[in-house]
Amino acid sequence: MPLLEKGDILPIQSSTETSQNRSCRRVAGWIITLCACLAMSLPAQAAVTASALDEVNLVPRVNILLPLHIPIRDVSDRTAPLQSWLGGVPTVWILADYTCQTLCGPAVSIVSNALADSGLKAGQDYRLIVFGLDPRDGPAQAQAMKSEQVSPRGGLPEHSYFLRAETADVSRLLDAFGVRTIYDREHDQFAHPAAAFVVTSQGRISRALSALSVDAPSLRLALVEAGQGRVGRWTDQVHLLCYGFDPASGVYTLAVRRLLLAAGSISVIVLALLIGFLFRGEAVAR
Repeated sequence: MPLLEKGDILPIQSSTETSQNRSCRRVAGWIITLCACLAMSLPAQAAVTASALDEVNLVPRVNILLPLHIPIRDVSDRTAPLQSWLGGVPTVWILADYTCQTLCGPAVSIVSNALADSGLKAGQDYRLIVFGLDPRDGPAQAQAMKSEQVSPRGGLPEHSYFLRAETADVSRLLDAFGVRTIYDREHDQFAHPAAAFVVTSQGRISRALSALSVDAPSLRLALVEAGQGRVGRWTDQVHLLCYGFDPASGVYTLAVRRLLLAAGSISVIVLALLIGFLFRGEAVAR
């Protein structure tokens, strides 16, 4: 199986063991493997065993509601319930270790640059939320990662929130995202999947993407989807219908079949009118 290609999206699937679900699990496994391999190739080797790394996991869940009432702090130590940080718009979440020396910084940079290139407006169409995995990290560490990694374009820093919570609340949020991590005590680092989650304005998980290979078009469409038609343009809604193609069965869903039928009908009508005008022109010429 090839590694995850640029722009690939991990669709959130139901718990039924379908072929799509199995494919989703395999792709999630590739994300975890890629994260672990890249991390271990860097100078600061993780002091965890291969068997321990096997416990690092990402299991995307169907339409799960995040724990909206847990208290969360920002870099200014302002505390508010999770729900208030959503801001009434779709959000992109990255789970990061603020003192990470391997992939967390690049993941934030890649995602923020993709957002800046998406053509959507920060604050109006989306927010970027980075959530700290280590409850011991303080506002200084969170602010340092924000300053170093978030793209300065498009007013993105003003609408990017680097948040922290207590240990129990961190665990609750990780459980909602379907993420399992491993702590490396020797290097004070977390091994975790390198993923970015798209969350609706109501706080429900919509998509999981690779934070290391996501591109602007894929992220834009995921945000449009999470925005339920209130984000993006009409042409984005048409592009989203591509998700209606079922690769497992090789057939189009009802929504896409209706679109194709409508397009075909319009084409026939236009062709008939064109032929009619041609015949009419010949009759007048005679």
